[in-house]
Amino acid sequence: MYHKLSIWPIFIVAITAFSPIYIAYADNDYIEARQLQESGEILPLESILKRLRQTYPGKVLEVELEKEGGKIIYEIEILTKNGIVKEIYIDAKTGDIVFTEEDD
Repeated sequence: MYHKLSIWPIFIVAITAFSPIYIAYADNDYIEARQLQESGEILPLESILKRLRQTYPGKVLEVELEKEGGKIIYEIEILTKNGIVKEIYIDAKTGDIVFTEEDD
């Protein structure tokens, strides 16, 4: 006979233990993004979204700010009015669309 071990207590302890680290990391990301914007290295997200909505109207699902190939890129996921999810990669400094792709 064996005893089933519930993983929920372990899961809850793990989340509790690591959540301050995640929150601190998220706070640092926000601070870095704000510093990049204030220094003129990236455009404000509001202006990027305003331009983007002219070409890709729909609901913004997710936004990430990534460094790729020496450039800072906004990765924006949009649910179009046709129900298609598009990922749009935008140069954060110029606001130019680098490329787009559809999610499956």
